[in-house]
Order: sequence, then structure tokens, then C-alpha cells
Amino acid sequence: MRSASHSAPQLAELPSGAVLVADARVDERDETMRALGMEVSCRPADLAILGAACARWGDDAAAQLYGDFAFALWDERSSRLTLARDALGMRALYYFVDDDIVIFATTLRKMLALPQVPRDLDDIAIGNFITQTQGDVERTLYRYIRRVPPGGTVVIERGSVRVGRYWTPQSIAPVHYVRDQDYVDAGRELLDRAVASRLPSNGGVAAMLSGGFDSTGVVGTAARLLGDRRISGYTRVPGAAHPYDTLDEAALARQLAGSYANIDWTAIDDDIEMRRDREPELESSILGMPYTGAFNPSWYQPLLDAVERSGARVLLNGGMGNMTLSWSGVPPYADHLRRGRLIAAVRVAMDTQRTQQRSLLNVLRKDMIPAIEPRSLRLWRWRRHDRGASAMLRHCLVAPDFLDGLDFDRHARALGQDLPFERKGDARTWRMQLLQSQYPRDVMAGLRHSFSFDHRDPMSDRRLAEFSLGVPNAQFFHKGETRWLARRVLADRVPRDVLIEHRQGRQCPEWHHVASRRRDAMAASIERIGRSPLASRVIDVPRLKNLLDTFPEDAAMAMKSSAEHGPMLLRGIQMGSFLRWHEGGNE
Repeated sequence: MRSASHSAPQLAELPSGAVLVADARVDERDETMRALGMEVSCRPADLAILGAACARWGDDAAAQLYGDFAFALWDERSSRLTLARDALGMRALYYFVDDDIVIFATTLRKMLALPQVPRDLDDIAIGNFITQTQGDVERTLYRYIRRVPPGGTVVIERGSVRVGRYWTPQSIAPVHYVRDQDYVDAGRELLDRAVASRLPSNGGVAAMLSGGFDSTGVVGTAARLLGDRRISGYTRVPGAAHPYDTLDEAALARQLAGSYANIDWTAIDDDIEMRRDREPELESSILGMPYTGAFNPSWYQPLLDAVERSGARVLLNGGMGNMTLSWSGVPPYADHLRRGRLIAAVRVAMDTQRTQQRSLLNVLRKDMIPAIEPRSLRLWRWRRHDRGASAMLRHCLVAPDFLDGLDFDRHARALGQDLPFERKGDARTWRMQLLQSQYPRDVMAGLRHSFSFDHRDPMSDRRLAEFSLGVPNAQFFHKGETRWLARRVLADRVPRDVLIEHRQGRQCPEWHHVASRRRDAMAASIERIGRSPLASRVIDVPRLKNLLDTFPEDAAMAMKSSAEHGPMLLRGIQMGSFLRWHEGGNE
């Protein structure tokens, strides 16, 4: 296993003789040490705290700990191996079990480097990946390589494998306060603690700074906590002209930076092309999986390069904020109508119209009707419109015969995702599902060796997540206002202009310019994919070619088909290139 410092693994032998190896950053150190009977003033390393926790709490150690961690505990006397990950699964951990061997590692690449680990692919996992079906957190793209689940443990003992989950929707305690202000006070305290626990005791601090709630909240909080120490904020702005009338995030980021004397702000507008843009197979050989994300990975690369040059030890971001502190909330249309409160439902629509400055027709069409329409009716409408085709084909370039052969619709239905991107069940369950989404963690695990700094997201803090998941919906959606809790929590540290915004920014709005430059390379990739038996079995190559053939010449025209000619096209090429790489094609 590898450590956050990219040096030797964190390894220790416990008094019992058990051996602990970990990739860990422990939060709430003082509270944890007191619970373990350790002397707080000694300031031991995180590994020592983790070892004491394993000695005291055994298999329950992970459930008692806060922070980002993955660890393995081997007890030779009982021939017992325990693997565990933090609640949100911020640190990856994979394993392979055979008759007489167990192999575990923190990256897929390291697993695949060992000849004992089979490289066979898992067709269901491939279907999950290309259709972006969430929730199947133990399955990887490789049939015999499993993930230790986020918020879970795996115990391997005398031939048996037991998987347990300690962080589930059922484990979240409801949060109820008397006053609205009490929720705000609690949110502020938890955000302060989350950011403080991710600031290094020395060395440079950098942050990704957009004009949104999450990154401005993180950077503003960090600036307050750092005192005389400085923090560098980096904002990615378009590197070329584009037709979108989008939010000017740079102006909001500049305003936040101007509010604090210790923020050094830099806007990054580089327009670059990387080798991986021309040769998508290259990333597969590094990660052991496709590197999706449409145009964003290369778009953000100049920002990451700037952070690398700065020598910062830590790069903060607010990636998980949309599912925690700044969750938008759910308009209570369905609840009101289920209880026969038609007037109350109409009042919510009118409040939304006024607060968000939208037409009432727009609110009814985009918010109210989708909220109350039965899933079965919507699925029937989609199938009728698409002449019986799977709903999955609407947003990805998977071959229909491949999905049919897997009976994939039934698999997706069992996960509550037969309607792509539309979550089934209560909000807490699907928010937690998104918080524990694993493919982004797989990518980050594979790329950590590329940076000398550590990526840290205070919005993924377990304490903050548990609070946000336990808070009533009425604190997030209030009289037509979304993200009501975050707007109030951040009011003491973020400029008002940020908090009154309802528009969203757009990452890589110049995608048409970028894609146009890559057209020849994309055409070559598609030809290679078409020659691969494996890739052409999974990918709808004729449809892929058609999208490239019909690629709009004009950026303004491309706005109408941005989903198809942007992420869908690129994701198909990336997945097809991975399959071709796995098959061994190198012509």
C-alpha cells in the first residue's frame, strides 16, 4: 500500500503481534485519543492512533474513526486479515482472493501488475461504467478484483470472506433543533472543523476556486483559519471564445479573494492539447481503467500544473458540497399532493417562480410535473418515444445487443436506476449513493502518484456529511429557495453576490473549440475501436461514427447537441479505447 506522502507505506506491528499497514489521515485526533486512553500531549503519528484503535475496537475500529483512510490488519495467530475504508471511501482499497493467496492494493494498476491477479473483465461492471449506473460499489471492471466497500470492512479468515458496511442510510441519526439559527451555527462549526482538519501544519496551501458555494466556502473558511499564513486560490477560466451566456465565475472568485488579505488569486486560461487527448489508450495503461470526464481532465491540467509549480503541500476543493452542506433540497410537491394539499403545492411553485425569477410554466414543466409523475409512466413514455429501446441508450453509446445480452435493464432496476440520472427512493439514500460513488475514487487513486501535493475535500468530511444527511429537507429548500442552509451558513465568510446566484457556471464551455481540434485524432480512435472485436461488441461503433460525421461546424449550433457531441461522443471513445487497450491492440 502507498501513503499520502507518496513515500514508504505506513507500517506498524501492534503489541499483539498483528501487523497494520495503512494509507491514512486521521481527523478528530484529540477526541479519538481520549477515547483510547492515549495522552493527547504526546502528538503521536496517525498510524499510532490507528493501531491503538484496531487494538481496542477490533473490526469496529473503522466505524469509530474519522478521516480519509484505507488499512489492512493481519493477525497471523488467527490467520485473519481485516481490510477497511473510511465512510465515504476517499481512499481506495482493492483485493483478490484465491484458494491460497490474498492480494490487496490501493490502485488497480498495482493489482494488475501481479501475475497472480486475473485480468478478465466483468461485463456488468462495463455496463455500469458506460451507462453511469451507480450503487454497485464492490464490483470493479475486473471480474476477480473487488473493492472494499466505502464505509465498510472485509474480513478474510480461513477461507471465508465476510463483507460488512458500517456507514449506511440507516446509520444516520436525524438532526432536529428548535431554531433555524441552530442549524446554521452547527453547520458553521462543522465546516470550520472540516477545513481545519485538512490544513497542513506547515507548508503551502492551495485551493481550486470557482464562483460557486462550495469552493468559495472552503477558501473563505481556510483564509480565516490560516491567520497570517497565505493560501493560493486558482480559478479555471475559458481558454478560447465560446457562445455560452454563462456565469462569470472569475468575477465572483476575484471578489472572494479580495475579501481576504491572505489569498493570492490566479486565473488560469491556458488553451492546451495533451498527448492523452490524441491517444486515449495512454490513460488506460496508467490507470488500468478509462479516464472519463469528457473535456474536463485536460481543461483542469494547467491549473494542477500551476499548483505543482507553487510547491503547495495540499490542494483543497469542495467537490462533495452539492451532496452535503450545499445540497439544493427537494421541493415538496409530491409530499403535498400525496396528502391532498393542492394549494400548498401550488404555493411552492409560486414561491419558486418568485425566488428564482423563472416563469410559472417553466417551474411546472421542469420541477412540479417530474416530481409527481410516476416512474412507471415516465419509463413507458420514454420507451414509446424511443420505439422500445432501453432508456440507457439515450445518453451513452453502448451497443444495444451488449446490454440486452446482460439483461441490463433488470440489473439497473434492482439498483433503482432504470431511469438514468433519476434517483429512486428517499433523498438520503441516493445522496449517500452519490457521496460513495467509486469511479472518481478509482481515478484519483491511480493519479495520486502524479502529484507532489495531496487533494483534500472538506465537504467530504464524515461529520459534516452525517449532519447534512440528518438535517430536515425544510432547511435546504425553503419558500422556493434552494440551498437555503448553505446560503445562511456561508453568509459570514462569502460575498453576498455569490450567495444570491441561482445560475451555474460551466466547465470547459469552449468544448466545441477543443473537440474540433481533436477531430482527426477522434476519427483515428474510432477506426481503431472498430477493428477491435471486444470494443466493437460493447460500443455502438456505427452510432459513434455518425456522431463524429455530424459534428457541428459552428459552436453556436453545437449548443443544441452539446450532450451528444460532447460528453457522449468522448465517453464512447474513451471506453472503446480502454477495451482495445485491454485486448492488446497497439497498431
